[in-house]
Amino acid sequence: MSSNQGFAATDDLAIPQITTTTFPAFYRWLMGLRFPLKVADVLEIRDTINHAADAFRVPPPTPDYRHFKEALQTAIESFGIHNKRHVDRLIHILTMFRELHYKHSIHSRDCEWRLRSILGDNEDARRRSKQYGLLTLVASVFAFIAWIAMGNVGWLMKLSIVLLLYASLDYFHSLTTLRNEKQIVTRELNDLLRDRVDSLNWKTLIHKLALLMGYKHVNGLNVFLMHEHMDSGGYRHTYH
Repeated sequence: MSSNQGFAATDDLAIPQITTTTFPAFYRWLMGLRFPLKVADVLEIRDTINHAADAFRVPPPTPDYRHFKEALQTAIESFGIHNKRHVDRLIHILTMFRELHYKHSIHSRDCEWRLRSILGDNEDARRRSKQYGLLTLVASVFAFIAWIAMGNVGWLMKLSIVLLLYASLDYFHSLTTLRNEKQIVTRELNDLLRDRVDSLNWKTLIHKLALLMGYKHVNGLNVFLMHEHMDSGGYRHTYH
């Protein structure tokens, strides 16, 4: 059977690591992964997943975890996977994904709270800078009018006018700094929200992992790219 559907002809497949920090990147990469793949790439993906799974410690057997495990087992078996060793290993890997997603969600929401707090403080600071800038500007104008009306005034009045003008300029200048800070923090917040994985697609996740780990085979779907050769039009791929 021959086909090149779903295969990107690249020399190397960049496989993200599986950690709490890189979880969103790995999850989206995995969800977007298309078959068939080179044998070496599939083996490397398996090694990456197995290494992370071996280092993962299963959470305590709480009622919630037991319910989750039972639901997973039912879902896995509905995919036609009945080998106990394969089922147990897949449950372990999926439990790891669940814990990584939970930690990612907590970390993401903590960061969101921190960034929104910074934006709130920034808004308060900008409001104060506008108010104080206007107040000191008005005060300097009245002081200057008093100077004109009184004629010759002491150095204290002149110094007060200079200080009021300087304070007004400083308050208004700080608005530029605060506006730039707001733009930076807003970009960070948008990136954070865009990077967040709100929920896991368990059906697709089970399907992809079962195929990659060799626990499931689907007629007409080739996980491994067994042979390839070049023709005048680029890559042509042949499967066994």
